[in-house]
Amino acid sequence: MSLTPIITEKVKGRITNVHIGYDNTHGVNITKGILSFEYARVHDATPKFVANTKTTATAFQPHSNFTWKLRFLSDCRTAFFATDVQAVGGNQYALVDNGDSNKIEYFKVLAAIETSAGANATRTYTITNGYCLRNNAFIGNDEDSVYEYEGIAEYISYSDA
Repeated sequence: MSLTPIITEKVKGRITNVHIGYDNTHGVNITKGILSFEYARVHDATPKFVANTKTTATAFQPHSNFTWKLRFLSDCRTAFFATDVQAVGGNQYALVDNGDSNKIEYFKVLAAIETSAGANATRTYTITNGYCLRNNAFIGNDEDSVYEYEGIAEYISYSDA
């Protein structure tokens, strides 16, 4: 018996676009200086211990979530600290100095990919119920400075076009 290789899609280049706002026409569209987009599904489990037993037969699993991280060449403070991310209320920013984070209602990341058939396509990642929780800056020379924004989301899905 031999294994059959599976050819999957691959990202061809860089992330081309990040849109943050409350719908597709209200928000900030970042198209330059996007270094990377990373995400991971988190679904931890904790064993359920029963008194006087040496093993566990079941585990407690809280709701899963996704973590995400975006890296930029510039700070992108306008997108996260000064762009309304909720349609109701006004001035609801993803990150608030000395305040709570607000849910980002419209959050998409686009990348150029090559499909398994070799065709060019655009992959759109949709971050559902995403929150930006922290920003980090690594300041060096102009070429070395990196600005990161990290958060969690209920779900991250993607579609290709």
